[in-house]
Amino acid sequence: MMGFYDNCFHINPSSFYYPYFSCLFINIFLIFYVIMLIYQIKGNKFMAIKMIAVDMDGTFLDENSSYNQKRFDHIYQILKDRGIRFVVASGNPYKKLQNCFPHIQNELTYIAENGGYIISEGKELYFAHISSQDSQLIIDTLQTMPDVLCWVCTKNQSYTLESLPEHYYQMFLPYFPHVKKVQNFSLIKEPIVKFALYLPQQNTTQRIHDLTQIASQDIRIVDSGHACIDIIPRFVSKGMAIQLLMKEFHISPDEVMAFGDADNDREMLSTVKYGYVMANAKEEMKKDFQWMAPGFNDEGVLEVIDYYLQNNSFFNL
Repeated sequence: MMGFYDNCFHINPSSFYYPYFSCLFINIFLIFYVIMLIYQIKGNKFMAIKMIAVDMDGTFLDENSSYNQKRFDHIYQILKDRGIRFVVASGNPYKKLQNCFPHIQNELTYIAENGGYIISEGKELYFAHISSQDSQLIIDTLQTMPDVLCWVCTKNQSYTLESLPEHYYQMFLPYFPHVKKVQNFSLIKEPIVKFALYLPQQNTTQRIHDLTQIASQDIRIVDSGHACIDIIPRFVSKGMAIQLLMKEFHISPDEVMAFGDADNDREMLSTVKYGYVMANAKEEMKKDFQWMAPGFNDEGVLEVIDYYLQNNSFFNL
């Protein structure tokens, strides 16, 4: 009778090659499978988020321009404990954004004026403005458009015309809380970072076309949603601002989550791996992005962040 060692070492050569190569193939397959599994876990489930950027109107804020502060405070404390930076990214002025978070306003990072003014924990990181020549050209052009209402934003101050009807002044006061009335925009001596336009007749597409005809190569015209248009410096965008912050804080696109609903959020959502479009966004916006969050009236931003913090994975509608 052949012993154990005979079985191990006295192998019929004709029966050796098939089992050997079969086992080798199985081992290679298992190694490949494990590598792919690790990659999938790292890439899709356990990638650590280090920064979250949120648009405000139509995204973080509901239709009443408010948010669930108690729920947010709880989530924010967890973010803070984990070292996750919370970024407020909006076309609104810096002072307005600060007013949304009075209890932690100096702890946050702000992308104000669609990226024209960036502040982190009270420190200015970036400021861009429209040239005086382009500013005057825009002012002259807007005087020929009586259907367009305008607010001019500088670093620390907003302006509107004395001729602005009172109900529109009151309507936009929450967005421009430190606004001053002037007889003519040409009287403004500070560098202008943004012209914020409101079109009561909802004719944004036509007016964007009209303004584009006179715009120089140094400015850009952005549909910011809700019948509003922003005129800003050419290379300013929320996406550019996110890139600046990623460089400043040594963060990669894979470590950033962002939320938005309008065209002025496109660059930001495209810059990061987890760019969430809101369920209430326009259809042409939603079809361009992989990730979707519940609507702004359903606390969509908080839902997605909460899900990530609890499950270490990414929610998607």
